Parts: sequence; C-alpha cells; structure tokens
Amino acid sequence: MDEKEATLALMMIRGLGPKRFFKLKDFYGSALNVWQKATRDILLSLVPDSVSMGIQNGPDVARLRDLRRKIKENNFWLLFYNDPEYPQLLLNISDPPVVLFGVGQKEAISKEAVAIVGSRKASTYGRKVCRKIAEALSAHGISVVSGLAIGIDACAHQAALDAGGQTVAVKGCGLDVEYPLRNVSLSRKIAERGAVISEFFPGTVAEPGNFPARNRIISGLSLGVVVIEAGLRSGSLITAYLALEQGREVMAIPGSVFSYGSRGCHRLIKEGAQLVESPQDVMDALNMPWLQQKGQPGSSLDEGFSEQDLSSDAAIVVDKLEAYPQHIDEISIRCNMPVAAVASILLELEMKDLVASHGSGMYSLNEK
Repeated sequence: MDEKEATLALMMIRGLGPKRFFKLKDFYGSALNVWQKATRDILLSLVPDSVSMGIQNGPDVARLRDLRRKIKENNFWLLFYNDPEYPQLLLNISDPPVVLFGVGQKEAISKEAVAIVGSRKASTYGRKVCRKIAEALSAHGISVVSGLAIGIDACAHQAALDAGGQTVAVKGCGLDVEYPLRNVSLSRKIAERGAVISEFFPGTVAEPGNFPARNRIISGLSLGVVVIEAGLRSGSLITAYLALEQGREVMAIPGSVFSYGSRGCHRLIKEGAQLVESPQDVMDALNMPWLQQKGQPGSSLDEGFSEQDLSSDAAIVVDKLEAYPQHIDEISIRCNMPVAAVASILLELEMKDLVASHGSGMYSLNEK
C-alpha cells in the first residue's frame, strides 16, 4: 500500500473518524506507519478496543479493490486532506474530512462560498428569499453551498444554477446512493456546473447520524451561513452552531412571529446572528463589496414585483400583501376594502402571476 491506500483502509474501520485518524497519524507519523508499526498496547491508549481490533486485523484488501472499481465506474474523484487542491478553509476546522469523494468540478469546492440552509418544508416566502440571495451571490461569482435536501437546500442549488452561478452540494450518504430521490436530477445538474461531494464511502446509506457530520462540511467550506426558516429543532440550527464554532459568520432571515418554522432563526438573531433583510446584508456581514451593475439582481428581497398596468385598488392590495400566506379577511381589513372587491382583485393578480393562492382563502405575493 501507498500512503493514500493506507489512509483509505484506516477510514474503512468502523468508529475511526477524522479525529481518531489524525490522532493516530500524528502519533505514528503516517497512515502507513499505523498499519506497519502499531501495537495493541499503544493502540488501546489512543483508540477504543473495536478500532484497535480493526487495525490489528489488517487492511480490508477486498473492500479497497471494490472501492477502486466503484470510483472508476462512476467517474468519482478523491481529494485527501494533504492534497494541494484541498480547500484551505475546510482544512482549518477542528475535524476536517480525511478524504472527500466528489463528482463534477473539483475546483468548485475551493471557490469563495456562502452556505444557504433551511427548512425541508419551505414556504413560498422562504423560497422567494432563498432565490433572491442565491441569485445575488451567483451574480458576483460567489458559490452557493448546501446539503441537497428538499426545500430550502434544493431551492438554493437551483437558484444558483438558474443564475448561471456555481453551487456545491454536500451529501450525507455515498455519492452513488440516490438520496433524496426527488433531487436526483438536480444532483446531476449540479455536477455539470459545480460539484457534489461526500466524506462517506460509496454505498453508505443515508442515516440520521450522518447529517451533523455533513453539516460541518457545509459550514466549513463557507465564509458564512445563511439560515432560512429553521425550527427550534432544525438541523439547520446544528449547521449554524457548527459555523460559530468554526469562526464563520452566521446570518438568519426573520419570519413572521406567528411562524413556528422561523423560531430557530429568531433564536439565532437573539443570540447575535446577523439579521438579513437583503442580499446587501449578506455582503456587508462578510465584508464583501456590493457592486451594483446593470442587469444584476438588486439588493432588495422585494424586488421583482411590477405594479405596471395595475389599477389603483390592485396596487393597494399588492402593497398590503406579504410573501407569506394571509387570509383574505385579513387582507380585506388591511386594505380597507370589502372582501368581495378584494377577491376580485386577487383573482386578477393571480392571472397576472403576481399572487399565489394557497387554498382556504390564503394568498401571498408570488414567489417568482
């Protein structure tokens, strides 16, 4: 074995994660020396017995051979912690991935990047905000990093692609595992213009315990993390707290005070996260210049709604609507108009694609 194969063989041992790998490597000087020089007594002082036994049993040659086959068949690339191309920002966290499996553009993971994470049950409001920020970041050559989950993650990836930007998806399973199924097509598109990566070996299924490990990579690759619609028990909060530990900027989008889906964001803001109302706020928090150029997305999250050709009453309704759903009775009160008149105007606005109907008398400004 060479050093890289020795590293892979060590990482195949169950229970030997990055922290234990670096502990062993630092003690013995190299991964190869661990296999060649480690003794049971010393190993037991460094790692649990189960890991010690795995090392004493020797490298799993058959599994290494199978790994080489999978990498070749799927056109994956490998990036080790000591490779020159390994992202310096990620290497500087306390427990960087020992090896990254990837597909797509290897150089994409070393670009300046901002992570966007949030709820799997994203609202119209959340998706709209997500798109605005991802588009603005892409317009200025900043990559968007997220976790390929349904909801805000998928929205962030897609918005970056639609804006002609680059995006990186970090999976919580093996690259060859199609998860989540709904985003398989999106994953392929990301690989064409960005990269899909994972520290998990091919064939590793998606398990709950994998995702906190994935989240540290999302934040570790990024200059900062923007959290959109996170509940109090959201995995996005884990990413945010990991980002704080890594010295990254944490930013949060406020939601309605009545929204349980935004309470995690509100907690982050109370604890000192940067409140974000526009893409400009993201740039300011990261000390990035905002270059206003013709044809680029503007800095306002509300930009994109035209009142051209609207009657005065319709303009009033548009002004009183929000990006989150409101009941027609509430809209009627805010506009000081009869419900019947508001219903007619909402129908007109819906036909103009300016308003989205959510059923049961609930309406919001269109997410587009």
